[in-house]
This record gives sequence, C-alpha cells and structure tokens, in this order.
Amino acid sequence: MYQRAILLPSLLAHAFLTSCKAIPPSLKDCAIQALRGSDAAQRIVTPQDDTYIDARLGEKIHFSSYSALTNTLVIDLGHINYVEVSNNRKTARVGAGIRLGALYLALDQYNTSFVGGICPTVGLTGLVGVGGFNMQMRALGVSSDHVLSAKVVTADGETLTASATSNPDLFWAIRGGGGGTYGVVVELTLQLTQLPRSAMVDLSWNKTESRFPVAKRFLEWAPRQPKEFTSQINVYKSTVQIVGWYLGGSKKQLQALINDSGLLEIGEPHSQIGGNCSTDNSRVFGFVTSECLPDDNVDTSILNVVPDPFAKYEDSVQFTYAENPITTSRATAEPWSRFRRLSKSFFVQKDNLLGDDILREVVDRVAQLDDAAQVWAEWHAWNISAKGNSAFAWRDQAYAHLEFQAHGSNDSATQAVYEKWFTDLESYLRPAVGCVVQLSLSLLRRP
Repeated sequence: MYQRAILLPSLLAHAFLTSCKAIPPSLKDCAIQALRGSDAAQRIVTPQDDTYIDARLGEKIHFSSYSALTNTLVIDLGHINYVEVSNNRKTARVGAGIRLGALYLALDQYNTSFVGGICPTVGLTGLVGVGGFNMQMRALGVSSDHVLSAKVVTADGETLTASATSNPDLFWAIRGGGGGTYGVVVELTLQLTQLPRSAMVDLSWNKTESRFPVAKRFLEWAPRQPKEFTSQINVYKSTVQIVGWYLGGSKKQLQALINDSGLLEIGEPHSQIGGNCSTDNSRVFGFVTSECLPDDNVDTSILNVVPDPFAKYEDSVQFTYAENPITTSRATAEPWSRFRRLSKSFFVQKDNLLGDDILREVVDRVAQLDDAAQVWAEWHAWNISAKGNSAFAWRDQAYAHLEFQAHGSNDSATQAVYEKWFTDLESYLRPAVGCVVQLSLSLLRRP
C-alpha cells in the first residue's frame, strides 16, 4: 500500500511523458492511465464535478493562483501519510502528505517526536520546503535540519533519493528552497528527537496603550534570551499577547526569565506560567489551554486531524476521500474553518534592527482596519544558534520574523481597502528591513 502510494506521482509523470504524447487526450484520461485501484475514478476531480472548487483549493490559494491554471493537474498527497519508525526509534520513514498533528500522535506511540511547528493542519513537506519555523528552533534549528533523506519524483518521471550523499544538490534545495519547486516529494526520512518536559508562558495585556511598549520590549529582549526559549508576540487591534516555550526549562527558571524581562512592569499584564509540560501539552498551549496540565488531562484531540482536516468553503460542495484519523484512541479533531486570508511577512535582520518610530507606526497601523478584518501581527523571536546546511536563506541573519494577517472580504470595495492596507505596509516597512517579500491572498483554515 505504501509503495503504491509513493509510486503514484511517478506513474502520473510517466503517463504524461509516454502514452499522452502521441495523441493529446484529456487531462483526465492521462490521470486515469496513471492511477491504480478500483476506486481510481473517486480520486479524480474535474471542473465538471460539483466538488471541484473545494478540491482545487487545497489548503490555500496564493494570489498568483498557481494551483488554478487552465489545463493543469493538482496532485493531492494528503493520503500518503504513513509513519514507519525504526527499531532504535531514532528515525522514521514518513509519507510526505502527513500533517503535523497526525505525525506527532503517531510518534507518541514510540515516546519520541519531531522538531516541527505547532499548527496541526500544516503539511510536513510544505513545512520542510520553506525551512520549518518551530517553537524549538532557537536551540534545535528549523525543521528542515532534521530531514535525513527524501524520495522525490522529478519532472521526467524518475523517483530519486535525495540525501547528503545521493543527489546532494536536490537534497539541499528541497530543504528550505521553496515547496513544490524542484520535484514532488513523496517520502521523507526524519531524524527523531525525544523532547524534554518544558515550561510555558502566556502573557497578555488588554489595553491599547500597552501594545507599543510591550512590542518594543519583546523585540529588544526575546531574541537575546537563552537559546532554549523560543517565543512570539501577537499584536492585535487593541490587545497584545506573548507566548513562549522554554525547552527543558522549569517553571522557576522561566519565572526568573520573565521577572527580569521588564515586561511585567508595563501596564497591567496577566501572567500564566506553567512547568513540567509534556510535549503534546506544549504544542496545544495557546490553542486549547494556557496551562501545563497533568498528562491525563491534556486534550490532544486537536492534533488528531484527518488527511483533509478543513471545513467546506462557503457554498461549495466538499470533496472527501477516506478521511480517517491517524488514531481511533482519541476524538478526531473538529474541521478547521476556512477564511479568506491576506498576509505579508518580513524578516528583521541582526544588523538592521527596527527603530522606535518605525515600530510605533507599524503597531498603530494594526489598529487602522475595521473589526471585520480581524487583523493581527504575529512576530517571532529568531536568532537561531543551531547550524545547518540547506537552502533556507535566513538562518544566520534573521533576528525576528514579522507576519501580518487579516481576514479578507467578499465585498469587493472592502477587499480593496484591505489589500491597499497591505500594499501601503509593504511600501512603508520594506525600506526599513530590506529584501524581497511576497504578498499572498489565500484561503486559510483556522479553528
């Protein structure tokens, strides 16, 4: 079963390169020739099917609409989601379509884990393809650092092994060089890590005037803390929040860190600090709880996602196929709802930090859009200490990552206002941070 799943992209490529060359058939005919199994027809969706919009969306559509071009084929790898752990529990062969929540629950059975992000619906290969931000990265590196090898189907239909010793240029590129660019990754071999119990913090301020001084202090302080502490700040229209993971640290150690930060001296903060947090508890911290709970009391059902873990989009008919969770020993995660999403990201570099005037202006801009936009700024402390050898370009210079997000609108006039806000942000902030950024208009799922 696993081998057949891995061969599918290769068979598709061969079908297009051989039998589909001489007489141009329909795109569907080409796909049928490549698929195997009695249910092949159920796995093909065309523009004539009422599930087409839902299936074509995938997880999100960028404004360039690369996945919606005429006469193109989208290959959904979500059901290539097996996990085979080695006897020594140090590595695992993993189907490239697995989502992070399912991966973590599968690895729980072996008392080990993978250095990855906290959003359970994110696909593993997409995460690795763009580097792999995670809440352990300041100590352990980005997720792509923990990939040992990959099976990749290239444009000519060949299935190659990419590793440090086999096709090393391809191996370098697929880790941080951009997802879906150099071939179709169908399997990854991961280096596993047994993460220690940790301490977690959730700080929040509910007054508008606290946003700038908290953001200023966070950016001065967080990237310079012990490498075991990775944190982020969420700046909203009238409130601000900080969430942090002290990998292997105790509640006492984290409390001392926060006490010395100066953050508790700003405004009227609400502070929640916990210790002895399991890895699963740490990963759902901020989603379903802001406490470190006894292991038996941690609700990890949000991790138990199905291959397509999202709710249907607006009035479109939803496409489903074998949507089975990785385990039946706990409740299945509720579908994450979709919404129209605008976003933009910037990196602040170590040798070019933001000045106070620029930071204040950016924080003020977050409050400019209407409530329906639900705009927020999600900024992460970087300054990674771990070394690596991959295509991810920001490892050495990134001091902080600034992401801005908002809900889009079905009303064209309102949407135009939102898009102009992001365009103006680009014009204002780009000269301050430098380098190229990309504006994306997409559909994102959120609980």
